[in-house]
Amino acid sequence: MKYESKTKRLIHILRKKNIKLCAAESITGGRFAFEIIKNKDASKIFNYSLVTYTNESKSKILGLKKKIDKTNVVSKEMSKYMVNEVIKFSNSRKTLAISCTGQAGPAILNKNFPIGTVFIGVNYKEKTFSFKKCFNLKDRKSIINSTVKEMINICLNIVEN
Repeated sequence: MKYESKTKRLIHILRKKNIKLCAAESITGGRFAFEIIKNKDASKIFNYSLVTYTNESKSKILGLKKKIDKTNVVSKEMSKYMVNEVIKFSNSRKTLAISCTGQAGPAILNKNFPIGTVFIGVNYKEKTFSFKKCFNLKDRKSIINSTVKEMINICLNIVEN
């Protein structure tokens, strides 16, 4: 079947497989949720997205205060913590959860990684993964847009297999 976009293909596959989608967004600030919900039938698969942009919101909403104190917010570990917390809000039997954290600049949050480093966490079928992506781009908007595209690609790769 031919689709206008990868997002529409993702929505179709999630509908067909009766999988709900949820997210914990940091670097993308809700842009991932928008990419999904701007499409017809999104309400059939999209459950929620929590924008936890600051350390305070990650602490209060996701309960990650102790984890933030132990690890950097821009890290593989944080993307896993975020996704494992956000999926707990889902009542759906089959849920695909995704999270993102990273550095879009100009401030550097983790000296170990350059601007453009992003970690995308996934929880699906009780397994948790984290993917590190390095976008060698100059501006925040491009890094954020590339992160959203990569999140869609990762979701597609997981549910198509």
